[in-house]
Amino acid sequence: MLNEVKRLGAKRVVIDSLVGFEMALAPAFRLDFRESLYRMIGALIGLGVTVLSTVELPEPFTDLLFSPLAISFLTHDIVRLRCVEIEGQLRKVLTIIKMRGGNHSKDICEYQITPAGVVIGSRLQQYRGIVTGIPARTGPLEGQTEPSSRQAHTQE
Repeated sequence: MLNEVKRLGAKRVVIDSLVGFEMALAPAFRLDFRESLYRMIGALIGLGVTVLSTVELPEPFTDLLFSPLAISFLTHDIVRLRCVEIEGQLRKVLTIIKMRGGNHSKDICEYQITPAGVVIGSRLQQYRGIVTGIPARTGPLEGQTEPSSRQAHTQE
């Protein structure tokens, strides 16, 4: 891989996904996958390459895992993407878990992938439990106001 990166003059390497990458390794390297990955990432970073990797997370859906491989110490940044049901729709949300060496947003935001690129929406503050995949609404829907108790009583 290092020879190919040098030959191409690559500045970025994407490993999609680490689970598949582990399966593709020779059995001797699988015995200590974390060490092998640590050495490879170190060598790539030493060449000035940015490494982006993805990790599929197994069920249970409600756990807040970052990787089944226990490798988060190798990363500088962790962005958590997941699908959740909100108001009867399957929607995509993201949150920044880790950004080594800097402060970052703690918000959970909806995002959309459009022909123009990724569009990140505003903070989903009307819900709790989003990271579990089972959100519960705590406030009014966007653009709506909750009726006051007086209005609710009048409407009955």
